[in-house]
Amino acid sequence: MDDSYDTEVYAVLLGVGTLDRAQRDAFAEEFNKFMYGSPQGQRRLMEHWSSQCGESENPTIRMIAESSAVYVASTRKKAAKTNRGE
Repeated sequence: MDDSYDTEVYAVLLGVGTLDRAQRDAFAEEFNKFMYGSPQGQRRLMEHWSSQCGESENPTIRMIAESSAVYVASTRKKAAKTNRGE
């Protein structure tokens, strides 16, 4: 991985490191659903997580939700183009 990928991964790991045991268990469960889900299932999870985080009172969490919305929208466009044979 290059530095930009490393930094993003480390940021996620730092966030996970701040969770208590119950939150880590919940994280692991959601992460496994994502990792082993279909691409459509992964997109649905991203949309659900984004929706939940977008309603947070924490501005940092809302900012993360807004940045993930770009990912969800871009993967949906790619899938639509693939389905149309473009």
